[in-house]
This record gives sequence, C-alpha cells and structure tokens, in this order.
Amino acid sequence: MRIKMGTSVPKMGTTVHLDADQTAYRKAIADALRRELGPTHQAIKTVMRWTGASERTAKYWLSGDRGPSGEHLIRLAQHSDAVLITTLTMAGRLSEKQRHRCPSCPERLLVLQNLGQDDPVSEGSSQS
Repeated sequence: MRIKMGTSVPKMGTTVHLDADQTAYRKAIADALRRELGPTHQAIKTVMRWTGASERTAKYWLSGDRGPSGEHLIRLAQHSDAVLITTLTMAGRLSEKQRHRCPSCPERLLVLQNLGQDDPVSEGSSQS
C-alpha cells in the first residue's frame, strides 16, 4: 500500500481569525459611510468615484464585510467628514468630549480646530 505524501499543509503559524479591532474598524467605517451617503446604490457609485475602487469593493466597505486600507482610507477621509472624524476618534486624536454637538457648527471646522489648524475658508475672508 502506498502512503500519500505532500498533500496536506501542516496547521502551524499565524491564525487567520479576525480580532475585535478589525471588526470594530470595519463596522465604524461602514457606519460612517452609510450615515453620510445613505444605503442607496448612489452611495456605492459615490465611493467608487472618490476612491477609484471597484463596485464590489465599495459594496464590501458599505456592508462592513471589509474595510478600506491605506490609500483608499485617505481618499475617503479627503471627501467624507464622517470617515475623517471616525478615523480620528478611533485613533484617539479626537475624543467624544472634545466634539461640540451644536447643529450650527460643522464638525469639520471642529476637527481642524482640535488639530490646531486654521480654517482654509476663513483665511481669505476679512472678518472683524
């Protein structure tokens, strides 16, 4: 009788299970995108236009099955205030108590103020 050799891969090394941080990240980005863009097909098209990602990838991001990484996350943050604020909050750079919830104040200006940057819109205007 002949013995089978070389047909199985030993179960050693790293595990492939998702840890809680990855799951929380994916869910947070998906929630931010859905909050800003809504659950429609137009949201998928908008994410595709912002990032250059494929339709399937954008669907994964919006469903929370996968999360954007690297360049795609930066491109999303360039266009989406919700993604920017979510990313900064998850990184510990913008705590919940620092966020002002006044409806007349755009959150983006608050993020810029918290990071010590000037508002690019108000730099050119002369207000006394």
